[in-house]
Amino acid sequence: MIAALMKYWPMALVVLNAVTAWAAWSMRQFARSEVQKIVAEATAVLQARDREISDIVHEHGERIIKAEGQITEIRSDILDLPTKADLARVEGEVKAVGREVTSTNAGVQRIEGFFLAKGVERP
Repeated sequence: MIAALMKYWPMALVVLNAVTAWAAWSMRQFARSEVQKIVAEATAVLQARDREISDIVHEHGERIIKAEGQITEIRSDILDLPTKADLARVEGEVKAVGREVTSTNAGVQRIEGFFLAKGVERP
């Protein structure tokens, strides 16, 4: 029996190598399909997250553009505000008008006093 085995051992080795190669190839195919599934799932998750981030960035971009527009409007409004010199000029004019009112009031009081002294009553 050992003599028969020794005679056919190269053929048994070829068959064993073929079975081993087939098993290795099958495991490689199985591993490749499993890896492809895992990669596809991971890619899907990453793509979904990428879309979420893109939406968030787009929203922030719109908010920044809106804020820039508001800042431009505020700057325009600030440029239209009166300066300290303008307010000082207006304050001087108000004080001048106040002095004129005081002097006019004194004149009106004198005229009223004159009419009252003459006996003229207010209607």
